[in-house]
Amino acid sequence: LQRHYAILQAIALDEDELRETRDETLPDEEGMNRPGVVKAIEEFKESIYGDDSEEESDSGAKEKSRKRKAADAGDYDFVELAKTGKLKDLTVVELKTYLTANNLPLSGKKDALISRILTHVSK
Repeated sequence: LQRHYAILQAIALDEDELRETRDETLPDEEGMNRPGVVKAIEEFKESIYGDDSEEESDSGAKEKSRKRKAADAGDYDFVELAKTGKLKDLTVVELKTYLTANNLPLSGKKDALISRILTHVSK
C-alpha cells in the first residue's frame, strides 16, 4: 500500500524517481530476538500452555469439548421422560432429534418443542 501511494505521489508530482518505501507492517526481527523479549515470550507461553509450550498447536485439538453431546433420539425413552416431566432436562438438540425422527416441526423455543413432543407422545 505504501508503494502504491509512492507511485501515485510520483505521478501526481511528475517525479522521475520513486522514493524508497519501507514496509512498516513487517515485524522487527532484530527487536524480537533481544534477550528480554525472548524471555517475555517464553514466560507468556509457559503461563498459557504450561511446561508443554512446544505442543501448543496440538493441545487445542486434543482437548475434549466440555459441552454435552446430543444423543440419538433412540437413546431416551421419551414417553417415560414426558410422564416424569424430565423433558426439560434435555438439550434443544436432543429434543430436535426426536422431532426430526417423528417428522414434526423443529421451529420454536425449548418450551414449544417440549409441548410438541408431549402432544405427540399423548396420541
